[in-house]
Amino acid sequence: MVVHNVTDFLRKVRREIAIQKGVLVAPAPLPHRLYLRMTLNERLHHAALVVSFSLLVVTGFMLRFPEAWWVVWIRGWSDHLFEWRNLLHRLAAVLMVVSGLWHGGYLALTARGRQLFLDLLPRGHDFTQALAMARYNFGLSSQKPKFGRFSYIEKAEYWALIWGSVLMGITGAFLWFENTAIGLFTKLGYDICRTVHYYEAILATLAIIVWHLYFVVFNPDAYPMNLSWITGRLTEKEMHEDHPLELEQIKADRLAQAEAALPPAPPAPPPKPDDTPKA
Repeated sequence: MVVHNVTDFLRKVRREIAIQKGVLVAPAPLPHRLYLRMTLNERLHHAALVVSFSLLVVTGFMLRFPEAWWVVWIRGWSDHLFEWRNLLHRLAAVLMVVSGLWHGGYLALTARGRQLFLDLLPRGHDFTQALAMARYNFGLSSQKPKFGRFSYIEKAEYWALIWGSVLMGITGAFLWFENTAIGLFTKLGYDICRTVHYYEAILATLAIIVWHLYFVVFNPDAYPMNLSWITGRLTEKEMHEDHPLELEQIKADRLAQAEAALPPAPPAPPPKPDDTPKA
């Protein structure tokens, strides 16, 4: 993830330097249009995920590293903080499970959700686009691959989130109900769950910091932030840069709808009778 994002960042820096030097021509300004990226339902689900994940990370690592400087700083807020830590961690876990069920119902029960699921499924072209993007970032190609609604970047992150949420939910339940877990799987099974839970938490945290925050905040094309998680919209420039194939499809669909809405052309008038006298 670090190598991928560093090469992406350096490529964009080189592009800006080339524009400054006049080697490349700056792209022409695009019209100010907004395109729907996330509905209110999707933004609320994302907000629930942000809150629950953040609380889980902080309260979970507080238990694992109680003497870390940032934990000592937080503990200075209250003498009863570790009692609250246990409660907050479990409440955040419940919120994450509920948001997962909410998301699953959205995918299954709504037309937009089902389309979202289909658009997020990995396809063969995702692998070829990943290779093409690597060639572009390393300067081996001058053509940046065009992405549709979701690129391999977003798909990899989404399915990692799904896998991690399921794994953390199962192992977390075993740790929560430890007596039952030890009775079913012995102390060894419990220790395995605790180890898996801990290292998956590290992996998930690094994925968010290294991967997700780069593309929505520190990416030069998005900085200081991709606002779609708040406003639900992307500008034409953002669509052109990150989702050009989707933008082309949206414009083609709008043109087809506009043509279909036009009234049918009136029938041609019948030919006039020929009144010229015949010889």
